[in-house]
Amino acid sequence: MLPESVLENATLVIERGVIRDVIPGRTETRSDDGATFDATGSVIGPGFIDPHCHGDGVTRFFDDPDRVAANLLRQGTTGVLATLGYPDMVRDDIGGQLQRFAASLQPQARDVLAGVHLEGPYVNRKYGAQTSRGVIKDFDPVEYGALIARYGKLIKWWTCAPELPGAGEFIAAVAAHGHVVAAGHTEATPEQIERAIRLGLRVITHWTNATGNPAAAAYLGTRRPGIDEAALVFDELSAEIIPDSGGRHVHPLMAKLLYKAKGPDRVLVITDAGYGRADDPTDPKLAELDVSIDRDGNLAGSRLTMAGAARNFRQFSGCTWPELFRMASLNAARLLGISREVGSIEPGKLANLVVCDEGLRVRQTFLRGREVLP
Repeated sequence: MLPESVLENATLVIERGVIRDVIPGRTETRSDDGATFDATGSVIGPGFIDPHCHGDGVTRFFDDPDRVAANLLRQGTTGVLATLGYPDMVRDDIGGQLQRFAASLQPQARDVLAGVHLEGPYVNRKYGAQTSRGVIKDFDPVEYGALIARYGKLIKWWTCAPELPGAGEFIAAVAAHGHVVAAGHTEATPEQIERAIRLGLRVITHWTNATGNPAAAAYLGTRRPGIDEAALVFDELSAEIIPDSGGRHVHPLMAKLLYKAKGPDRVLVITDAGYGRADDPTDPKLAELDVSIDRDGNLAGSRLTMAGAARNFRQFSGCTWPELFRMASLNAARLLGISREVGSIEPGKLANLVVCDEGLRVRQTFLRGREVLP
């Protein structure tokens, strides 16, 4: 699966964890130690990169990153941002969690982790299933300045609500440090979004989820644009989407609208996968879902894998295979500034690969050219 095309029956040559060549012919991977992996009948794509993931459905990243990273690897995800959300921030101070997290990482998890995504605490308390149980704060330059100064190499992505007082200074400070700034859990107006873009805003967090529009229409039968419509218009913005199979987060028609309006270079397929499921796994109706439902009956993240999310989005949008892997890997890598190393199958890049069938069921994962054991 090349960035712009599908190459039938190709061999990937891997040396010291790096893709050295792509040769037309038998479908397999071949490493410099003589090992081969026969992928006949399979699709080989770049490993998935998920910029918004809290855990593996059971365990929280910030409790056991090595376990979560290992589980995600088996599911085809070779790059991920460990996401710390506002419900988690009630447990301890953010800095303390970041410090323990960084100190606990083992080598394999370090290879998988692209950094940390802070989803809050500067969000609008009106939006989100668990805002009442999490820590939500006003923008505090002393607090976020200290986090940037001490953990700037670890934090890569930060979600905030641009309509709140102090948001402009925050966005400018975070963007100046090279972090990706996203708007989420928010009711920012198009005008506020446009101002935030000038300051460095680049992403909309889980598009159409936990967003609102405070502007009432002037006349019956009309509507005013909000943040979700603004996301479609401004070319500077990319948009995350959680494509669960039932369209509970985003209706399939809306997913297709996002794909058609933004194009394959500005969509980010994510999981927003959670942990410690609050719903009842014995309920047959819930057991079939790839979403999580909180105790109040609200959506609270997903149970998705990146392969499942990609499968659903392809079904909803009708996108091509190369476009799908751009939206599920390369686009996130570009925003993170690591697309020279990962995100696509090209000579010179790390051999982070997923091998799957045409239904996007994962057969095998390779991390830096090494086959990940089941």
